[in-house]
Amino acid sequence: MKKRIGPESTLQRFTESVSLDVLGVAVVVTASIAMGYHKTVIDGIPIGVLSTVGAAFSMMATRLVTKRNNMGNLIGILTTVNTTIVDYYLGNQAALLTYPVSFFGNIASFWFWRKKGNRTPRKFDYWYFVNASIAIVMALVLNYVGFTGYLSHELASEDRAKFWITTAITALTFSGTLNMPRMYADTWAFYEVYNSLKLYQNFLFGNIAYVAKYIFYLINALLGWLVWHQVRKRESHPA
Repeated sequence: MKKRIGPESTLQRFTESVSLDVLGVAVVVTASIAMGYHKTVIDGIPIGVLSTVGAAFSMMATRLVTKRNNMGNLIGILTTVNTTIVDYYLGNQAALLTYPVSFFGNIASFWFWRKKGNRTPRKFDYWYFVNASIAIVMALVLNYVGFTGYLSHELASEDRAKFWITTAITALTFSGTLNMPRMYADTWAFYEVYNSLKLYQNFLFGNIAYVAKYIFYLINALLGWLVWHQVRKRESHPA
């Protein structure tokens, strides 16, 4: 149960509105269908359909997490499997190594949020930076292993751009994943960088549905950062 102290701001009511949920889902589904991306098939697998459906559910997971609703973490567990398949077939050779970290991270967030009755966001502390450091090391190692065919060959020159952008994204993802159970308000600021990099990555991979998703996420992360800080200050210092 979320703790509510004091009146909600207009910005918080807008950020946590159902209308914004509907808009987010509509953006990714409409963009995919309008550009025909939902028809994309690779090796007999309907990647376009998986991307479109996955983007819609991922959007709902993010929107619920923004509201500090634990159902978002539960949906995130399921959508991680879908995203792993999509990214792998679109060229992310390390997806089978990196996404399990996100999968178990979402499980950890779901468990800790359910256990924690008071879901008041917190400020940065020592453990945030410890987790972020671990995230960077894991991202470098796992992506290098994946992009070198499990160390069977050197990193191909044509894969270097994808390797570095994917490693940067993975480091930010792991940092968010490892720190989300503790509900840091400033994690949303890092997600702004993450969303910008994901936009570029999905242009590289040609995933139109996810391009639309991450444009919306840029806006949502800014709103999440502002509102979580409002909630943190209000509930830490009630009137």
